[in-house]
Amino acid sequence: MKPPRSLKITDRKIGIGRPCVPGDVAICHCACTRRKGDVLFASDADTPYPIRVGGRDCYAGIEYGLLGMRIGGRRTIIVPPNLTYDERKTYADLPANAMLVYELELIDLPEKWDPDMESRLADGAAVDRAASDA
Repeated sequence: MKPPRSLKITDRKIGIGRPCVPGDVAICHCACTRRKGDVLFASDADTPYPIRVGGRDCYAGIEYGLLGMRIGGRRTIIVPPNLTYDERKTYADLPANAMLVYELELIDLPEKWDPDMESRLADGAAVDRAASDA
């Protein structure tokens, strides 16, 4: 799972420990704003979001933004309009050309929801490379 090149990811603080990979449950604080600064949503200070990385049960910008983060890390992700399709379904007044900004802080990586996902993705990438080399 590589983030699209159109996604702009900036590390604000590098965390510690192992990186977040597909199959992890990531506990994080998240805030989403429009480029103008209007807040769409944000986690409460006491209630971070649990996200199944690779489960496609959250917005694409969050999921791609979490990849590679380490506990305690902070990132800013600027999401172009082509990746905000789910947000536009939830927020009907969000214009089709809206750029969104996510602020993420990874709190914990307590468990795997799918312990084999990372190896399956790696095996699939190896098969794709072998097919393109043939």
